[in-house]
Amino acid sequence: MILSVIILFVIIQNSLFCYIDPGTGSLLFSALFGIIGTLFFLSKALIIKLKTFSFSKNKSAESVPSSKSKIIIYGEDKRYYNVFKPIIEELINLEIPIIYYSSSEDDPIFEIKNDLLYSEFIGTGNKAYAKLNFIETDICLMTTPNLDVFQLKRSKGVKKYVHITHSSAETSTYCLYSLDFFDAVFLNGEHQIRDIRELERKRNTVVKDLYVVGNPYLDELAKRKEIEEIKNKFRKNNDKRTVLIAPSWGMNCLFRRFGEKLIDNIVDLNYNIIIRPHPQSLISDKEIIEKFEKRYKDKNNVKWDFNSVNISSLSRADIMISDFSGVIFDYAFIFGKPVIIPSFTFDKRGTDAIEIDEEVWTFETLPKISFKLDENNFSNIANIIEDSINNEILKNNILKAKEEAYMYEGQASKRAALVLKNMLNEF
Repeated sequence: MILSVIILFVIIQNSLFCYIDPGTGSLLFSALFGIIGTLFFLSKALIIKLKTFSFSKNKSAESVPSSKSKIIIYGEDKRYYNVFKPIIEELINLEIPIIYYSSSEDDPIFEIKNDLLYSEFIGTGNKAYAKLNFIETDICLMTTPNLDVFQLKRSKGVKKYVHITHSSAETSTYCLYSLDFFDAVFLNGEHQIRDIRELERKRNTVVKDLYVVGNPYLDELAKRKEIEEIKNKFRKNNDKRTVLIAPSWGMNCLFRRFGEKLIDNIVDLNYNIIIRPHPQSLISDKEIIEKFEKRYKDKNNVKWDFNSVNISSLSRADIMISDFSGVIFDYAFIFGKPVIIPSFTFDKRGTDAIEIDEEVWTFETLPKISFKLDENNFSNIANIIEDSINNEILKNNILKAKEEAYMYEGQASKRAALVLKNMLNEF
């Protein structure tokens, strides 16, 4: 069947001479090969199930609480540990069984030992989707977007799919159609409601249940902040300020937009420099990361941070330089410190934001809580760093933004668990 699809594709492309723009072409090719890959892995997974009647190489089918667990949580990467761990703990307190599937073999969730939790590594990419596309449960909770858009499909055995946001930025900054086919969404604040409702009206999609629960990730980060502050007291203090460079990934990231034109001006100053790329950039921007690692390998004041948890770098920094990454809000809301952002226009193509009539909350708020650095002013970065650190207006604006985007501080996991419990009672 797969061979037939490929042959058909070759025949068609030799017969047609229409123009497809690069963006659309990329989308079509991704969809085509996503379908082919999914069919292959789904058929393979089905054969394995028929042969073994088992979902795990380490545990027998009888040990999997599938008949008892009404909630399945999928963690696509271990970096979402701080999102799911507190919710899992609250669900256990409510005596609700959970199945946790992870695409990280070393996910710290596996260290939680409880009779109400079954956890399993299910592989990555299409191998994981082959498993998820056939799950059976009342509720499936995940941070992963684009359900039913590409490889990750709705399983007929799931009654309700719930997406949980892990960033204070609104979901319209995600890629196109990211939340269209979810049944419910857990939000950090009411600021995230408007864009979701606007897209529902424009696309005539099902109206989702929206619950403002807060941000379990930031709640966990706040707890770890206290531990890090104690550690910092015992670290050698050389009286230098620490600048954290934390770019996002993709075509809008700081590395791609400005590169060495900006970073050279920073690393040559008398600061401790921590460069912490977005985890996804290690995959999507690997060549660029390697280029800058090589460029600054002899700079003694430059340290790279590739850890999955960012709290150490955030706690040590006096100021952050970033682009549009969600870590800006983590840093501003938990540490109350300012951010410097080079001046450029975010390319909304390929994101839901391109269909929103008004400016999205993120791009409306970032200029208020950060100092916008003009490209012609890169050489003056030292003065800008000092001015930003001592800027009271920025600090006050951070507090206002935090009230909007980080609601129910310290209560998120408990609120999320209670909503999930109430959902189960409705079935």
